[in-house]
Amino acid sequence: MNATSFSLQQLLPSARIIATHDIVVSQVQSDSRLVVAGDVFVAVRGTRSDGHRHIHDAVSRGAIAVVSEHKVEDIDVPQAVVECSATAFALMCMRLHTGFASSVTLAGITGTNGKTTTSWMLRTILETARLRTGIVGTIETSDGVNRVASSMTTPSADCIARHMHQMIVQQTSHCVMEVSSHALHQKRCAALKLAVAAITNITHDHLDYHGSLDSYSSVKASIAKLLHADAPLLINLDDEGCRRILDQLAGVPLVTFGIKSGEAELRATLLSKTHRSQRVRLHLAQGDAEVRLRLIGDHNVSNSLLAAGIAEQLGIRIKDIVAGLESLTAVPGRLERIDEGQPFQVLVDYAHTPDALERSIQTIRNFVPGKLICVFGAGGNRDATKRPAMGRVAAAADVCVVTSDNPRDEEPLSILRDVASGFPSTSQFEIEVDRQQAIVRAFQMAEPGDVVLLAGKGHENTQEVAGAKIYFDDREVARRLLQLSDTRNVADLQPVFFASRSA
Repeated sequence: MNATSFSLQQLLPSARIIATHDIVVSQVQSDSRLVVAGDVFVAVRGTRSDGHRHIHDAVSRGAIAVVSEHKVEDIDVPQAVVECSATAFALMCMRLHTGFASSVTLAGITGTNGKTTTSWMLRTILETARLRTGIVGTIETSDGVNRVASSMTTPSADCIARHMHQMIVQQTSHCVMEVSSHALHQKRCAALKLAVAAITNITHDHLDYHGSLDSYSSVKASIAKLLHADAPLLINLDDEGCRRILDQLAGVPLVTFGIKSGEAELRATLLSKTHRSQRVRLHLAQGDAEVRLRLIGDHNVSNSLLAAGIAEQLGIRIKDIVAGLESLTAVPGRLERIDEGQPFQVLVDYAHTPDALERSIQTIRNFVPGKLICVFGAGGNRDATKRPAMGRVAAAADVCVVTSDNPRDEEPLSILRDVASGFPSTSQFEIEVDRQQAIVRAFQMAEPGDVVLLAGKGHENTQEVAGAKIYFDDREVARRLLQLSDTRNVADLQPVFFASRSA
């Protein structure tokens, strides 16, 4: 339910209202099929359908007003003409659910990789400082009290508004939000006002949607438009993609960070590392702080530095920053260890971009005494140009098993051949369409001292195949296989454990 009601003119004060009278708005819809009598329909231009084509359908279903980007001549309900209906929809949803001012302090994080881990680090820091903190992100959504699994990184504008309303109900003071490039481009977050924002990095991803790296980068930079006046944007000077957009951020208060760049304001020094933790000295605005991170890899040093930098901007003391970072032992599906007493190591990681996969392999290379065996693939109906790049970076492993990763409506084997085309001629790799059998094959090859990396799906628990979502969790599959005395016979168990389960 909505928190309150407003007149159409109050909700959209800059709109051109075409009507003989104002109306009271209590519910808005951007999908004409969901309209019921008394709703206001907002005609949003989507990637697959233009809501303007469904205005008459919405009116026939009982819409009492229409919000659109141009006047519609042959309808007899009030109209509000706006410059961008997607922005108008976001504003209307937020104002109906939370009013015109929110008590929740928002931190927004965008970037190709690292959003989730940085968000979890930041939430842990804020909670350590005794601040009730919500989160909206790839793994879960929380109102500060209740947690539910997420279906996408950044939900629709109406879902965001409902989440914010629930945080207000729970008296949650802070929220950490992962902001995807799709959400920025589609104006899902247009109603948000961020107290601080950050860009982790900008590398190859989603070019099927954005068209080019320049367009993708510009969309990432647009998170700055969501900031309160004079609120800071933290940006990674180690990252070429971030440096490339600095000119677009002229006039934005920037705080730079980096673990390699000597020009960055916030820096970190690696003191020591093992295969399970690393000790780091953070050079922050408040001074230096030594931290023991339970998350391995240079990328997690960078993530921890960013989380600490955001926390500082939110007024968190350095002792709470240190305590928060040290208390976080793992992030689901991010180099998550699977240990069932096997003589080799198994790590599950969400790495599904060339940059992320390269970082994961480099991180593991630092401690693996034996072979590194990598199981990975690439998604169907998505950017096909990154598939050969995935094969190219995966070649740094000793052996690869290329397998399905959400083939969706494409032929799985065709996707895997695209990936395989990126391997150098000297690479050792196998192709196995069935993901469970690919994991079996990797375990069969593993010897004491080896590491098996299951990459691409991380925390996800479904496979999208031919329009259906089939239950499949790399972590669960790995645990069950490892509990068996002989992985060569595990194929017989597939119908019992996996194929019969639906998402």
